[in-house]
Amino acid sequence: MTKTHATNTAVASEYMQRDVVTVSPDDSLRDALALMTENHVTGLPVMDGGNRCVGLITSSDILNYEADRVEGAAAGETAEFFDPESQQWVSVPISALGLEEIGDVAVREVMATNLVWVERSTPVGQVARKMIDEGIHRVLVMDDRARLYGILSAFDFVRLASEK
Repeated sequence: MTKTHATNTAVASEYMQRDVVTVSPDDSLRDALALMTENHVTGLPVMDGGNRCVGLITSSDILNYEADRVEGAAAGETAEFFDPESQQWVSVPISALGLEEIGDVAVREVMATNLVWVERSTPVGQVARKMIDEGIHRVLVMDDRARLYGILSAFDFVRLASEK
């Protein structure tokens, strides 16, 4: 793979992860978390039946969903959890760490639909700036028809920096 472009600027398609694990909006949160765990990722694009990216689900989305559900309930024990999205330790009700009640909730109920994405030809410097400005750890690489080509994560930028 060549790491140059006509203007000597690396572009998203050169560094994106192409083998992306995805979920369906109909999959359960339990299924999404199992895929995240098996594949060592913290977020999954959500693809519809027409192979279009319609959302993104992250481990933080799932924990926040559970935390919102127990908010207002009797105060109980909490546990500390390192949130990779915010890069901070947060207190989470112990009930948020179990999937007994929320495991069967459909991904569509929790996923983000306001997607942050770039085109394959976007220079990686612009991708990095977008991630910083949006406060996110991954950006989808797709086209205006929501066809997913890959994903660029903060880890990919660490890899890029190590190659320099």
